[in-house]
Amino acid sequence: MRKRGRRPPRPAIVLLALVLLPMSAVAAHRGEGFWSLQVENDLFGDNSDRFYTNGWQFSFASSARAPSALRRLSDSLPFYRKGNDGFFGYHIGQQVFTPEDIKTAELIEEDRPYAGYLYAETFIGHRYFDAGDRERINGLILTIGIVGPASLAEETQELVHELFDSDDPRGWDNQLDNELGFSATYIHKWRYLFALDRPRQFEFGWHTNLRVGNVYTYAATGFMTRWGRHLKDDVGPPSIKPGFPGLPAFNPNQSQSWYLFAGLEARAVAHNIFLDGNTNVDSHSVDKRTLVGDLLVGVALQWDDVRIAFSQILRSREFDGQSEREQFGAINFTLHVD
Repeated sequence: MRKRGRRPPRPAIVLLALVLLPMSAVAAHRGEGFWSLQVENDLFGDNSDRFYTNGWQFSFASSARAPSALRRLSDSLPFYRKGNDGFFGYHIGQQVFTPEDIKTAELIEEDRPYAGYLYAETFIGHRYFDAGDRERINGLILTIGIVGPASLAEETQELVHELFDSDDPRGWDNQLDNELGFSATYIHKWRYLFALDRPRQFEFGWHTNLRVGNVYTYAATGFMTRWGRHLKDDVGPPSIKPGFPGLPAFNPNQSQSWYLFAGLEARAVAHNIFLDGNTNVDSHSVDKRTLVGDLLVGVALQWDDVRIAFSQILRSREFDGQSEREQFGAINFTLHVD
């Protein structure tokens, strides 16, 4: 069995430089903005420690003028629509995937591969139609990342398990090899708001998105319903893709707000590197399922400049032979800074 050394692989150095680019842009930004942390873990779900077992994402979003390169790119797309209400931002995150049995050091051929993903993203979006009770929003996300030992997923899981005195994951020598990943994602969302007893509202939202790249390629569609206060001032909390569209931003002018939300999303998956294996080298892989669905329920609370959201996600089986569907929870904390 091939053993991997602890020396940081060169792709990690490349990705670090790429990650520093959006962070330097954030540091140079002046004015209003939003900082957000999204944590997703099966510890908050069925506590199974398997499949998609952990993810985190730091975000920055602003309604200021987006960088010129991002604006030029979105302007060049014939299907992208602009409006007066725009936003842009950056994500940095990591995802960790393991088979069901992490106590076994040998390769488990019938179960999903060990894999990690460390990535950086930039996004731009516009609310280009607003009729009061109806809205249309579209967005573009560009992602670059690294799959494999350079993602530091092994080190992340070992650290977390040591902190919580959990079982030592022993199969990381079988993880996918290093591979740079690129993708582009287009998101379109329709929102319909219904006034109830003020300031409460009910919202029905429908979304579609298309993601193309060597890490994920899929088309998705779904809906979300929300009930609560001041829904027009909040699109909904973000999620780590693949997942429901949201935004690490809200209207801080409302002193307090809350809402309940629930949604369904269906994805037609053409490629998933975490199941299909590495693109250009032989690696562990399993037979993925083309159709995957997510069920989401949650609650969001906002006080002045702070929003906290809690949610539960049920995900259908993603590959043949998967013993059960996945269940994980998510916590989001978003802070508005003048």
